[in-house]
Amino acid sequence: MAFRLRSGGSQSGRDAAFVLCPKCEAPAFIRRSERITPKVKHLHAHCTNTGCGHTYMVEVSFVHSFNPGLIDRPDLDLPVCPVDQVPHVLPPSRGAEPDDDQMSMFVT
Repeated sequence: MAFRLRSGGSQSGRDAAFVLCPKCEAPAFIRRSERITPKVKHLHAHCTNTGCGHTYMVEVSFVHSFNPGLIDRPDLDLPVCPVDQVPHVLPPSRGAEPDDDQMSMFVT
């Protein structure tokens, strides 16, 4: 069973985001959310495993920006990731074995 809802309660497409239930590790859907600060949001989650039924709150917090974007907000302190820690997505090298732990965005 999968409930996939967008903000506002409308059904979402296949790219819906879930959090995992900390008790049974099944996907949990977000029932509602509450913005606490510009960098912190509380998510009220409901486990999709009917044998579990756990409901709980998750806190999502801002860590850092990889790319600061084009909008200037001097009133908001958003740290930028150190350059040596910025992730880079590169296509697999030719002839490399596929990594089953990674989603492939490239056709080989």
